[in-house]
Amino acid sequence: MSTYFSRVLGAVAATALLAIPVVVVLGSPETPLIDAAPAPPAGVDKQVTVRGPELDAFVENPTGSQVSFHRISADCSTGTATEHFARPALSLIKLYIAAYVIEHGTLAEQYQAISMISSSSDKVAGELFRTYPDSIDAVAADYGLVSTRAADRWGFSVTSTYDAVRFIVKLREEDPLHPILVAMAEATPVAADGYGQDFGTSVLEGVIGTKWGWSDKRDLHSSVSFAEDYVVAAAVTGTAQDLTDLVEFQLSDEVAEGRC
Repeated sequence: MSTYFSRVLGAVAATALLAIPVVVVLGSPETPLIDAAPAPPAGVDKQVTVRGPELDAFVENPTGSQVSFHRISADCSTGTATEHFARPALSLIKLYIAAYVIEHGTLAEQYQAISMISSSSDKVAGELFRTYPDSIDAVAADYGLVSTRAADRWGFSVTSTYDAVRFIVKLREEDPLHPILVAMAEATPVAADGYGQDFGTSVLEGVIGTKWGWSDKRDLHSSVSFAEDYVVAAAVTGTAQDLTDLVEFQLSDEVAEGRC
């Protein structure tokens, strides 16, 4: 455990240089919101963006990085000191929307939710959240996700890597073949918006399924993955490669050696 956290300190220091310039970008009044931006009004093609102070208020913890890891066989968990911080959920929030819709939605909506997880469709997420605006908060309450909460639009929601790991661990306990887990295992190589789904925690040895998240500006990235004996999530202010580098630096040895 001490070795792990010494690496955490090193990784946080290493990513600090990446975090600093991105903070400036996020504070810019010209910066669009994350990939979960609200759908435009009917008849309007241009995507709505959020600017200035409203965006700054939304991004509560934009800097640094988060990593959370749970070893199933040993029932043990480790993580960075930041793992409980609420931060932009990006498309990881679709996991919680899907969980609610699979439980309460129509058959057609349930299939939509499963497809949304695999392809990371923002359009479907918007449709389902408008129909079930209480979905995120309800799932957060049911699963004890204390850093997760919704806003009036799904793209403003926040979560943490700890919550993402906890949620997937609980799903596996309920049903190892839960539709969400299957959808993560059958994720499309390219998302609905054309972005590649091949970075972050998905590169670790033995990963079976993954859900990814990224911002429109590609300056925020996150992912959560599960394998036979572990669940892991990570988030970073930086590129997809930054997230992959962080995950490999932090966790490659722990995964390979079966440690927590």
